[in-house]
Amino acid sequence: MPENITGEVRYWLSYGGGVNSTALAILLVDGKIPQYEPFGIIFADTMTERPETYAFIHDHFEPWLAARGKELITVRAAEGVLEQWERYSMTGSRQPRTCTRRAKIEPIEKYIAEHGGGEQLIGIDADESHRREDKIRPLVDLGINRDGCVEIIKASGLPIPGKSSCWCCPFLSVGEIIKLARAYPCNLDRIERLENAATAKHGPDKLGRPRMQFNDKPCAYWRTRASQGTMFIDDDDWNLPCGCYDG
Repeated sequence: MPENITGEVRYWLSYGGGVNSTALAILLVDGKIPQYEPFGIIFADTMTERPETYAFIHDHFEPWLAARGKELITVRAAEGVLEQWERYSMTGSRQPRTCTRRAKIEPIEKYIAEHGGGEQLIGIDADESHRREDKIRPLVDLGINRDGCVEIIKASGLPIPGKSSCWCCPFLSVGEIIKLARAYPCNLDRIERLENAATAKHGPDKLGRPRMQFNDKPCAYWRTRASQGTMFIDDDDWNLPCGCYDG
């Protein structure tokens, strides 16, 4: 087992701000899984998390931790995900885990290495036991699925967080893209500027189309679709292949 500078085995929860990692954090803080002590909780801020995720963390989770003598450690890459795309005038990569590694995995691993090392805990639940078998997954080991995570959060007095990922992720579901266009039109405008810059700099894609960020449709399409009034939006398809999905 890796050891920290005091000679004690240390564990680090990779916190994403969603249901799964919040439930795991509660179990740790409440002493329900003492085999993973001492522990730290780390949040890798991509600088493009969903606004709801930032609100939950700042307004609810951090005060809850502070009241129990704990803190959330926040780390960041030198450059945000979207900032890098804008600097290179390129739309987001659809290679799984590309952004995850640069914006989440590497900053967390760097911090852990600089603070004595240790084992990472990942908030994957029992319904997703096929994911990240290379990591320690206490929820899987305890047989706790997503519904169980929700019950743990309710019992703690915290509100249920939304699903977390970058708001600009190329893997967003149709429902999430439409919600983005409706609730945060300025963010969609930013992506449209990125698409235009990418097309101007690199030319059309291999099929002769303008560069597009979301689901092979340009931002103008999503803006029009979002303006078409009430419609059924499927918000359940959230098993993002990038690995960033948290509950």
